[in-house]
Amino acid sequence: MKVFVTGGSGFVGGHAIRRLLADEHTVVAPARRETACDKLRALGASSFSIDYADPVALEQAMAGCDAVVHIAAHLKMWGPWADFEASNVTLTDQVLTAAKACGVRRFVHVSAASVVMQEAIPVIHADESAPLTALRHLPYSATKAIAETHVLAAHSDTLKTVALRPPLIWGLGDTVDGDLGDQVRKGQFAWIDRGDYPYATCHVQNLSHAIALALWSEVTGAFFLTDGEDITLRDFLTQRLLASGLQVPRMSVPAKAAWLLGGAMEKLWATGWMPGDPPLTRELVRLIGYPFSLDISRAKSVLGYSPEVTIAQGMTLCKK
Repeated sequence: MKVFVTGGSGFVGGHAIRRLLADEHTVVAPARRETACDKLRALGASSFSIDYADPVALEQAMAGCDAVVHIAAHLKMWGPWADFEASNVTLTDQVLTAAKACGVRRFVHVSAASVVMQEAIPVIHADESAPLTALRHLPYSATKAIAETHVLAAHSDTLKTVALRPPLIWGLGDTVDGDLGDQVRKGQFAWIDRGDYPYATCHVQNLSHAIALALWSEVTGAFFLTDGEDITLRDFLTQRLLASGLQVPRMSVPAKAAWLLGGAMEKLWATGWMPGDPPLTRELVRLIGYPFSLDISRAKSVLGYSPEVTIAQGMTLCKK
């Protein structure tokens, strides 16, 4: 199968491309920057620079592809709504339009489990019947929800569409090896309510496995994906930090205080007086500050999904 991949130069994209190539698919993975193209070619994908806003160029790049795996997204915790809308909704619509024009038969969209997060309350054992969020103070989750809706609405006899909903995606090269690890080193990370609550995770190889399954499936709809193990956020992050040789923070703040502080920081940074992004936002508190567990029964029964990598195995793979 010839597969067109967006977001291939990112953490998830790189792992997904390796899996697709291992399964003997041909991968076409354009990127906006030539440096990203070099990285993708090194993986074994066909890559070249592209302006995704140019429909002609996008259709030319996608011509002859059997399937699309849409991974590209604006994964940030704060910023102008327009930025999230452009990268998470408009880009998805552009890729969908090109897929229809090129006669692509399968469209696999990497959504996010957080599309069902509403106000700051626990989410326990949620399944795919849970309503999608439309809260503008959760711009990442809300725009991912819109994009997912567009993808599933595009399902037809000729274009089969599916949305995969992983929660916290982890593995070698994840946020612990990036921004979160830097915050821990600088003493800028604190637990919320000590992190002592159930939390869903999805190793990047398990997500890549689900993508591989979805390419051959004829079904449509959304599917939650997890590592299939019960664990608290504190236990998980403690193991993950130690795997990367980092000290485990001790400081903790109450969830309600973190939520209020996140909102206050958003207002302060919105004035333009402060550089960069606020260190705490309501989106971030909503994502990691409350119990969050998921039911993956549908993925198991319909997609045939079963996690390939356990949390213990994933931790071993993260050790440096």
